[in-house]
Amino acid sequence: MKHQGKICIEFDYTSFLGASGSKKWTFVEAFSTIAPIFGLLWKQNIAELSKPEDRLWEAALKSMSSRQSDESNLVKLVKLAQHEGIQELRVVMPYSLDSEQIEYIEARSQLKVDITEQDVLNLKL
Repeated sequence: MKHQGKICIEFDYTSFLGASGSKKWTFVEAFSTIAPIFGLLWKQNIAELSKPEDRLWEAALKSMSSRQSDESNLVKLVKLAQHEGIQELRVVMPYSLDSEQIEYIEARSQLKVDITEQDVLNLKL
């Protein structure tokens, strides 16, 4: 979604947790292990055509894990969003984070976490 020229993305962390646990290899990923240059060129072309939220989702599936802590995953998500040029990130959580988790995220990402609704984190990157 766009707001006043800024790229604002909503990331559903609940859906991510479900998807990361059942991630299957795609044809491109499998073929890339055999011919890495093919995968690199294919991914570059696809990335140019896809939307920032789609690229963020794909990057999250590759670098975040349901086996890692939520805090670590959210810090990684912030870095991925920054890399994609996203200025605002709205993360819908399956549950509320406690104050220590919020402090960890703020310290590692050097951003202020704003909680406007229950279980929704807002970050301005």
